[in-house]
Amino acid sequence: MIDIEGLTDSYTKWLGGPNFRNPYSAATIRLYGVTVRRFLEFLDFDGAMEIIEVNIHLVRKYVMSDMKNEIAPKNTQTVRTSSLVLFFDYLESVGENVVNPARAFMDDQKRKSGGRGGRSASRLKTVLEWDEIDRLRFEAGRSETIAGIRDAALIGLILDTGLRASEVCGLTIADGDGYLARRLKVIGKGDKERLVRFEPHHAPRMRSWLRTRRRLTTRDDRLFVTDQGNGLTIAMLYMIVSRLLHRAGIHKAQRGPHLLRHTAASMWLANGVELKQVQENLGHSNIGTTSRYLHLLGSPNP
Repeated sequence: MIDIEGLTDSYTKWLGGPNFRNPYSAATIRLYGVTVRRFLEFLDFDGAMEIIEVNIHLVRKYVMSDMKNEIAPKNTQTVRTSSLVLFFDYLESVGENVVNPARAFMDDQKRKSGGRGGRSASRLKTVLEWDEIDRLRFEAGRSETIAGIRDAALIGLILDTGLRASEVCGLTIADGDGYLARRLKVIGKGDKERLVRFEPHHAPRMRSWLRTRRRLTTRDDRLFVTDQGNGLTIAMLYMIVSRLLHRAGIHKAQRGPHLLRHTAASMWLANGVELKQVQENLGHSNIGTTSRYLHLLGSPNP
């Protein structure tokens, strides 16, 4: 069953958060929220049980039709398309393994109208190159403040484990010890538990953070917290990663923790980890999804 209320609420909060260089107005956020809510209600009526079932045909059916099953006005189609493209961008940003059928629909419409369509060939890769990984690691390790020590461990953990943003925010102090032991049990999509196996390349940074973390006075047992002892939220995690990427002079189409998840998968494959193990680590139900990360990174420098 699709969580209509929860998805709509989290989507509108994301639109109003610090995720865009040019923030959306309150009126636009309300309009896009209503549009996505109606789309989710349409999916429920159509019998879809999960978002992953959505394809370009369902998007086209919703965007193009009005209440009388006639062709919707052009301005309505434009609003619906823009809302849905952002909605699926949001789902990707929080670690949902979905493609963007709304963007595919938009590209298809451009091709039919004589436009170029498709994504630009010059679009930057959705993974960090080896030199960019090194720059990010260096930037994350520069500060010796509480937040700096935390961020160094945080960046290292995501690069080593490929966890989703929600999974990172849900880790406990005990999971910090699990990271050092080279394995973590996490609850992922659909409340499914999985075991992530990896090499803790950033163990010194995690040990430093654990020493600092255990000195903080807080009742919150989450691994990553603020200076005041409150657990990090997904929005905070996004800001931390985005800020460090900016300071490192790294500019990608994606700027949040999901970029590091993509990078972790590509690093594993470039280092010879079996595709099946990478699939299990990422929690992908389809190995075809995992195979997209093959050959995005060459072999690491000796």
